[in-house]
Amino acid sequence: MRPISLIVVACVLGACPTAQATEMDVSYGPRPEQKLDVCGPQGVGGARPAVLLIHGGGWTTGSRLDGDHQCEAFQRHGIVAVPVDYRLAGSGPNTYWPAQIEDVQLAMRWVRANAGMLGIDPRHICALGSSAGGQLALMLGTVQHIEPGDMANMLPAVSPQANCVVSIAGPSDLRTLAQARPDAVTLLTGPVDAATKTAEETQGSPALRANTGAAPTLLIQGTNDRMVPYAQATAIQDAFTRMSVPVWLITHAGSHAMKGISKPEDRGIWKAIFTFLSDDGLPGQPPNLGVDDIAVP
Repeated sequence: MRPISLIVVACVLGACPTAQATEMDVSYGPRPEQKLDVCGPQGVGGARPAVLLIHGGGWTTGSRLDGDHQCEAFQRHGIVAVPVDYRLAGSGPNTYWPAQIEDVQLAMRWVRANAGMLGIDPRHICALGSSAGGQLALMLGTVQHIEPGDMANMLPAVSPQANCVVSIAGPSDLRTLAQARPDAVTLLTGPVDAATKTAEETQGSPALRANTGAAPTLLIQGTNDRMVPYAQATAIQDAFTRMSVPVWLITHAGSHAMKGISKPEDRGIWKAIFTFLSDDGLPGQPPNLGVDDIAVP
């Protein structure tokens, strides 16, 4: 793994510069795909909240660089942003599900294990993802144990669970998604027999794995989303509500991943997200939504 820069180490020794360094291309695991960036906030103020940014792309495309423009926004809100790459399904050997959850769980463990050097509060590391990234973020909040796989023996004593989750149009039930979009789910699971496919769809469905220990979750979903149906959001909202897990659903009239919404509505949703992720209290506090920001059914 690439070592942390001397600038960040200096902070640990009490000689922090006025702004934390932004770390690029940091290896969180042994595979070439397992890379992340660390975008620290400006100034010094003790351990800060952090968020793993998990890109979308149907589990088969995309990159952590897709969200590079967001780093500055998180920094302005005092949040350490950590864009992360993971194995893309079908891109090579051992890349079909569950490789994706194995990777983001390892990324979460790596960030938590290195929190002291990165100026991060290890008790306040959340996950935010859009589309396929939203499904992975929901998995990080729902599953408390390390999933079996080729990365399970790395940092085994460190928790892989996110302390709070933001899912923007993330699938929550792959079984029902497979009925609406069978090709998308097949690209994730790969060429497996029907029984294995059903088992993997269940394993990869946060709504089906809801439990009382799941993290507080903020869902963002459009009513005109034809890629991830609105019912995917209500499925996990209902499952979490039954388990008494704090969950909020922001509904907008746009399409997939907040496309087609107005600028004021976009600003209002992001205001809610930053409030939810910030250090004003514990992770996953109510996002302080108001009628002047956006309409919440």
